[in-house]
Amino acid sequence: MALGIPPIPRELLRDRRFLGGLLLRALMILLLVPAVQATLLTPFLLDAVHAPGLDPWTGFLARGGDPSALLYGPVMLLFGLPFAAVGAALGAVLGDGPALVQVSLGLALLAADLGLLLVLRRLFEDEDEGRLLTWYWLSPLVLFITYWHGGADVVPTLLVAGSLLLLRLNRPRLAGAVLGLGIAAKISTLAVLPFLLIFLWGHRRHRDTVPGFLLLCLAVSILLQGPWLLLSPGLREMLAAGGEIHRALDLALPLGDGTALPVMPVVYLLLLYGVWQVGRMNFNLLYTVLGAAYFVILLLSPTATGWYMWVVPFLVWYGLRAGGRGAALATAFGGAFVLHRLLVTGAPAVPLLGLDPGWPAAAGLAPVPPLLASVLLSVVTALGIVLVVTMLRRGLGENDFFGLGRRPLAVGVAGDSGTGKDTLAIALGGLFGEGAVTGVSGDDYHLFERRGKLWQALTHLDPRANDLEAFSRDALSLIAWRPILCRHYDHATGLFTAPRRIRASDVVLVTGLHALYAPALRARLNTAVFLDMDEELRRFFKIRRDVGERGHTLERVLASIERRRADYEAFILPQREHADIVFSLLPADRSLLSDPAYRGPIPLKLRIRLRNPIGLERLARLLVALCGAQVDMAPAIGSMPAELVVDGNDVRPEDIHLTVLQLVPRIEELLARRPDWQTGITGIMQMVVLMQLARLAAEHR
Repeated sequence: MALGIPPIPRELLRDRRFLGGLLLRALMILLLVPAVQATLLTPFLLDAVHAPGLDPWTGFLARGGDPSALLYGPVMLLFGLPFAAVGAALGAVLGDGPALVQVSLGLALLAADLGLLLVLRRLFEDEDEGRLLTWYWLSPLVLFITYWHGGADVVPTLLVAGSLLLLRLNRPRLAGAVLGLGIAAKISTLAVLPFLLIFLWGHRRHRDTVPGFLLLCLAVSILLQGPWLLLSPGLREMLAAGGEIHRALDLALPLGDGTALPVMPVVYLLLLYGVWQVGRMNFNLLYTVLGAAYFVILLLSPTATGWYMWVVPFLVWYGLRAGGRGAALATAFGGAFVLHRLLVTGAPAVPLLGLDPGWPAAAGLAPVPPLLASVLLSVVTALGIVLVVTMLRRGLGENDFFGLGRRPLAVGVAGDSGTGKDTLAIALGGLFGEGAVTGVSGDDYHLFERRGKLWQALTHLDPRANDLEAFSRDALSLIAWRPILCRHYDHATGLFTAPRRIRASDVVLVTGLHALYAPALRARLNTAVFLDMDEELRRFFKIRRDVGERGHTLERVLASIERRRADYEAFILPQREHADIVFSLLPADRSLLSDPAYRGPIPLKLRIRLRNPIGLERLARLLVALCGAQVDMAPAIGSMPAELVVDGNDVRPEDIHLTVLQLVPRIEELLARRPDWQTGITGIMQMVVLMQLARLAAEHR
């Protein structure tokens, strides 16, 4: 991580809330001297600057330093030392070393604080920025913990948030490395690691990232603090002085015989088990469970004031998305916490006003009656528990928009031979990612091989030439998360291979001549697609292929076309009535079809018909505005549905991606880390299928 203040976007510099919060922080840094910093952090950093060495912890203790001076890992020393060195150098010139080191430490925390704001701004970029400034930059919790109390936990909190942002940006290895930095800064950061591993494992398309994420996280953490933990008795003593493990075990239920059951670890493990049972989580639920996990640690153990900084990003997330009652609850918790800590902890010194640490006592505001302190603590605890419950309830309600936790998404693609079923299936598979897609192909359920006796008697368009019962049964098994055994029809040889095991996954693609034939299978599909082709275009492609490439006579090819026509009209075409989406390929220039010997590309148009045309007009507008496609829209007339005819052969994959982001809410829950967007007509098909999946998922929530 870079030391110093990150570049500040211009729009922030023009925002009064940001400037007001920045001014308030600057005044607190200049005016306040928190006891935590004056008596602990600053002396340790000054000692490390004046007596440099590879083991500053042991040297500090040997010179009579307080073991509680730095209750953080080596990363915190690496972060604060450059600022302290600058402060000490200025102090040597100006003659006030400790004070300038104190100010430089405040600037270090301001840099981390500002960095956390910028990370949250990117992490929650879909939320209102003004409300983000209110909830974080003007938060009494942040101001009190970091600048009044003087805790440095904003640094590990920044690293945790940075790791989450990198995960969201599909950079899991770097996310693991940054989390490793967080663990090396504060060992309690380790509490988030199991939840992040469950999150990655719950997404089949992300499972391959788990080893790299975990390896980098552990490697960075161990490399940065392992040698010092082994070789520095001073570091071990200072970390032990924090008593984090002992605090976690303090609240316990007596079981007799001198044994007790610690409450916090049990509740934490139960929460971890519950998250494992949920399985697939979106980022919204991930933020929620991380906030709940931190609340469990904070509320069920006698924690230090600075620890409450850990929960701030997740409290901000909840406040941004919750309604009025939820926002009021989060505000009440923050206010109650600050009030309680103001009354039970010492105030910082204000040298310019001649106020020493703990100055409220001189005004008669302390000591606080124990009963009042207990009541306030009870209020904070109760509000925290209610927050955990409401956060989890909201997060679970918003999780898994596409229902993949209950069953896979099933997409059926039917149509005649040569209409592009396999092309569309491969394109859709590239969106969802390797490991997230499985499926069945109707070709694998032909009853006879190419040289079989029935080859000349029946076409494969005839249901009697296929084992449609096994086809539907296997497709339904995959949709029910059950694996299947299936042979494969090799088009190159016309023969079947040995049966192979196919495992269920997040998305099931059911493709074939009869994918929409069986009512029981149609009822289980999330989206049904029928691929059609202009008859003249179909004849052109078949003649060009079979005559020009395979050496068949024109008469034989024409006879084959006529022979299949009856079966197509009897068994394939009726499936179109059951489709949610009908794609029809049309020639953009019919004159090119008059010459079967033409070998050049055939520009195509795509006709799109939707059973439910909701969103069709918006799709047309975005195709024109973002993709630059030519679109003709025909409104619904009588029983004829509305349709689009799109000339989009030159549409680029990046334009398809941008349009999908506008059309489909929460699409990141469904797609691969790097989806393979196609160009032209195929990319537009990808877009329409995703749009329909999202709409139908929203209707069935």
